[in-house]
Amino acid sequence: MTGTAFQAAYLLVVAVLAPPLLARARWPVRAPRLAIGLWLGLIASALTVLVLLGFGLACTAVHTLVRECCVRWIAHPSSGSPTLLLTGAGIAIAVVVPLRVGTVLLRNHLRWRRRQQNHVAAVDLLGRRVGLRDTSAVAIEHACPAAYCVAAHGGRIVLTTAALKMLSPAELAAVVEHERAHLRGCHHIITCFTVSVARALPHVPLFSAAERAVARLVEMAADDAAARRVRADVLARGLARLAAGRVENAVVTAAGALHASGGDIAERINRLLDSGSGACTRSAYGAGACWMLGLLVTPPAVFAATASFWC
Repeated sequence: MTGTAFQAAYLLVVAVLAPPLLARARWPVRAPRLAIGLWLGLIASALTVLVLLGFGLACTAVHTLVRECCVRWIAHPSSGSPTLLLTGAGIAIAVVVPLRVGTVLLRNHLRWRRRQQNHVAAVDLLGRRVGLRDTSAVAIEHACPAAYCVAAHGGRIVLTTAALKMLSPAELAAVVEHERAHLRGCHHIITCFTVSVARALPHVPLFSAAERAVARLVEMAADDAAARRVRADVLARGLARLAAGRVENAVVTAAGALHASGGDIAERINRLLDSGSGACTRSAYGAGACWMLGLLVTPPAVFAATASFWC
């Protein structure tokens, strides 16, 4: 049971104690891509250890049954046997958790893909192509300024006519670069994964916190990618103008679409205008590297400790 206790303690730290610490940390804002990788690593690590914990509980219970007098136990069965309950709980965790997560992930992905495909078909039918700096975007008629991307069928960058009229050519190019970064980074897959895990296991603090954090960080990561190709202040100005003119953007964008003025727009604009602080960025990557090192070192140590108790 000591090996199982190690796994349970690791799950407690990763799934309950670590999320609020990481959510309050300042460094993810400066290193969003590293923070996204860390959140995904924590999710994968927690799910793996949770399944192994279930198998460990079941195997421990079976070994206990073998060590006890099986014949006597069969002769005097007890429906409320703690060993039976432990075996059932272990098997349930080991089987139900991956089955539940996989089912929700597949269902959400199919639903997301169907909605995206329908939206792309509607955009291609109703919109008109707009060529912007070697990028083919689609313009649709709407009074609300908006810019977003749809990932189906190779991806589409959708702009409303109001956004085309409101933004200057430089601002428009910067906003389009932001959407291109979403498509290049496959951010729709990342957000679909975190949302699915949070829906599958809704009462685990890690998964709920990861859903909120990753949705915020992918916008910042796209901002950073765009700022490497265009001026950061121009992108910030374009985002501010889109946010100011946005009334009911949810009416325009597709379900699951990543749009330029999403997330905490004020925070994103401030970090774009303050993007020149290299020392802060280096310290952020240092803090993130420490978190990542802990994620890479701790699980093997837990598994090694567990194996040592089994051998």
